[in-house]
Amino acid sequence: MKRFLTGFAVVFALLGLARPAAAVDPLNTVPLIESWLLPRYDALVAATAAQKAAWTGFCAKPEAAGVPALKAAYGKAADAWNAVEFITLGPISQDLRADRFSFFPDRRNAISRGMAEVIGDADAERLTPERFTKASAAVQGLPALERLLHEEGAAEALVSGAESARRCAFGVAIATNLAAIASEVRTAWGSPTTGVLGAIVSGKGDTSLFPDLGALPGMVLTDLSGAYQRVNDTKINPVLGSGPADAKPNLADNWRSGRSGQVVKNMVTSADALLQEIAKQLPSRPQWVVNRTAAAADKAAETFPTDLAAAAQTPDGAAAIARAEKDFKEAQRAVYRPIASYYGISLGFNALDGD
Repeated sequence: MKRFLTGFAVVFALLGLARPAAAVDPLNTVPLIESWLLPRYDALVAATAAQKAAWTGFCAKPEAAGVPALKAAYGKAADAWNAVEFITLGPISQDLRADRFSFFPDRRNAISRGMAEVIGDADAERLTPERFTKASAAVQGLPALERLLHEEGAAEALVSGAESARRCAFGVAIATNLAAIASEVRTAWGSPTTGVLGAIVSGKGDTSLFPDLGALPGMVLTDLSGAYQRVNDTKINPVLGSGPADAKPNLADNWRSGRSGQVVKNMVTSADALLQEIAKQLPSRPQWVVNRTAAAADKAAETFPTDLAAAAQTPDGAAAIARAEKDFKEAQRAVYRPIASYYGISLGFNALDGD
């Protein structure tokens, strides 16, 4: 037995997967924030600002011909959100910003109930930014906007009928709110000399977000591991059910807009990019292992069904989804080994634990 364990340890050492005996430099989170995170928040700011402008322009003169542009703007904003929605650290964790941006999953139909109540209320003041930010998170974000655009008859209801003006104002309120949240988060992160990032670079930390800078690498890895878990546990598995006959397409994120598969692709490829950014700080052998795993997950995401909700209802589609999930799980394992094991980091709980 002793001989077997010794041989096992030698194998791991040769592969470069075991943590070296000598002390290693800690994972440097600053280049990850600067090169991976902030550009994605910049993209979110741009996409939500464009969406706000699209809604404002449309509602000044609502016409059916203008609805496709609103749908396109929604898609771009949702794509940008998917790229960072698994990040729970930093300013996004404050003021319920993540829930207000995208209230998902909605287990109690709070979105539809809340929207009906808002649409049925003629009080214009309720949709002003000052009051709207205090409304239920269920009606403030992307899922509510998707319903305004993609539910049956929704497009027509924006341009005609007794509710058209209220629905338009509701859309403007949501788009304005999303742009504000994105801007708040990006502004709070700041630069290497200002804001939260500046506090990290200086070594002082942020008393409310990162009082212990030594914990920050673990927080990054926890969020990265949580990205793949979130994809499997909240985006895919609830839709699959026990098989095609038991599929639940209406549980898919963005099923109304036909983007349910795109959500998965966006999240996985963004997480893979972070995985590869981290790998740059590893020695050559574990770096190769991580990059290979990320490339496999990228390939699985590239061929993932565009419409997850529809694919889950067919044997071939369900099989393809299951194959992709295996590659996504392997990418999650790479976060633990070799990355976390190399740095001696014990990963914490993520936002999904306890759900």
